[in-house]
Amino acid sequence: MTRTGILLCALAIAPAVNAHTVVIDGGKVHLRGELVNGGCAVAPDSQNMRVDMGQYRTNAFSGVGSFSTVNVPFTVRLLDCSVDVSRTVGIQFQGVTPAEDPQVFLGTSRPGENAVSSGVGLALFDEQQRQIIPNATAVSWLPINTRELVFHFSARYRAISEHLVPGTIQSNVWFTLIYP
Repeated sequence: MTRTGILLCALAIAPAVNAHTVVIDGGKVHLRGELVNGGCAVAPDSQNMRVDMGQYRTNAFSGVGSFSTVNVPFTVRLLDCSVDVSRTVGIQFQGVTPAEDPQVFLGTSRPGENAVSSGVGLALFDEQQRQIIPNATAVSWLPINTRELVFHFSARYRAISEHLVPGTIQSNVWFTLIYP
């Protein structure tokens, strides 16, 4: 009997506790989006690529401006391409460039906030082996004539200093699709 009495008492008090709930208008959230008619989608395997550049001896470079001997190929695949937006698509590359040589991307030998120039920069080349200048207009273009397109590129290191710092080299490069 005691348990039933306690339960009935608790049930009688519960609505009173809820009756004192105060609701204050905290504001509004406005959500906004955009629908776009994109010409192509970047394939999942091309969205966050890691390209292994390999190992190079510091004495393999003959001086400032010299390139590594190995061209490391990589591709950027585009899917679901449509001529509804444009008949051609280009790729533009962006990233940080070293003060010593703005024609290459910065190569650092220490990750994080204390990044140090490695003494080499990363040079990118299109399929015809034309060097791609960082943060410049697109030089690689393909006609949109199939649903899947593949851009072929290669990368090489270039000495930007007489003093090369051994260690793991990192270069971060972003690309943007351009529709004229």
